[in-house]
Amino acid sequence: MKRAFPLLLVLILACSGAGSAATTTTIALTTTSLAVTTTAPPVECPPPPYELGFLPVGVGTAVLDAEEIEPDVWTSVPGSSATLWGRDDVVAIALIRGALPAVEWPGDRGEVLIDGTRGVAGPHADGTWVSGWFEAPGERCDLYTMVFYPPIAPEDVEQTLAGMNRVGG
Repeated sequence: MKRAFPLLLVLILACSGAGSAATTTTIALTTTSLAVTTTAPPVECPPPPYELGFLPVGVGTAVLDAEEIEPDVWTSVPGSSATLWGRDDVVAIALIRGALPAVEWPGDRGEVLIDGTRGVAGPHADGTWVSGWFEAPGERCDLYTMVFYPPIAPEDVEQTLAGMNRVGG
């Protein structure tokens, strides 16, 4: 038995791990945080600061209530402000502040002056005539679109644009 005791001691020490180097395992944890951003609608531009010195025959001088008119591709730009002139309860002319024309010109367009500011105007396939311009410094509320709904003659478009006067803001 004296001989078995050292053998038993070696066996116990070997199984217990005594005398051997300790092994440490490290687990690295990574956390990811997600940033959630929301897009607020743009601040609404003030009404367009223009008076019309000329209105085509049949277009009334009273401004329509934009809240009561169904928006279209031209007047539905978020944050824009529109002044609408009517012909028999439908929109004849829309002056939009806060956006350039929402649709590219499909054909020819010409240069026009709006109270000394250069712009462009031209017909669209849907029968509308559209003009677009911007004023310095070119911020969002310095962008303008004017839409003439059919029926409209090119001469009336030219005279209306030529007769516009900027009044304030």
